[in-house]
Order: sequence, then C-alpha cells, then structure tokens
Amino acid sequence: MAESKCPVCGCKQFYVKNPDDEFDIYEFECRDGEICFEEDLDDDECPTVDEGTETFCNQCAWHDKLGKIK
Repeated sequence: MAESKCPVCGCKQFYVKNPDDEFDIYEFECRDGEICFEEDLDDDECPTVDEGTETFCNQCAWHDKLGKIK
C-alpha cells in the first residue's frame, strides 16, 4: 500500500488540530495505513487519530474524516 494522498490536490502531508487548542496542530503522513507524525514529536505527545478524526490537507483547503484518505 502506498502513501495516502489528498483527494483534491494529491498532497501527502496532513494535520490534525489539538482538541484542547485549535491553533496547535500535529502534522503527519499516512504511510501503509499507519499515521506517521513528525519525527521530533514524542509518542506520548501525539494525539489519538482514528478513521473519524477531522483531518486537514497541509497544502489546500480540503478537510474531512481521516477515513476518506486511508
């Protein structure tokens, strides 16, 4: 399985917002069905992301549930 891409622009970079602070974001790629956060983030800092998590494209205005790109 390859990397997941934005259905609008094809970008492979996404982010989710911190549920406690909407201005704090966590960037990731979705490789082989796995969420891969930025390397400098500790595992305990990473938010829980599942099929229903609102996900945003890092390049265009697309956003929807994570399940739409996986």
